[in-house]
Amino acid sequence: MRLHAIYLRRDGVVIELLHYERPGTVGDGSPRAMNALGLTHLSLRVPDLAAAIEALESRGAKVLRDTHIHNRQLGARAVFVTDPDGTRIELVETRAA
Repeated sequence: MRLHAIYLRRDGVVIELLHYERPGTVGDGSPRAMNALGLTHLSLRVPDLAAAIEALESRGAKVLRDTHIHNRQLGARAVFVTDPDGTRIELVETRAA
């Protein structure tokens, strides 16, 4: 097996990114069902949802526009994007607490 790992660290949080060079990967890169076992999505808070969407789209990210929600009562907006592997990432903007 040949594996490359990169660790992103910030404010005590560590995210591990893995790339399997050998034996390679399996799957077709489509998003997993939300009720599937295991990881189905990550959720990240962003300060400006529109700016985040624009920045990600300019870099080739796929925004799942039909998932956009706006809850005026909670002062929250959210949308899902997918990474190159098809993992859903939920971007959430909430009013300042």
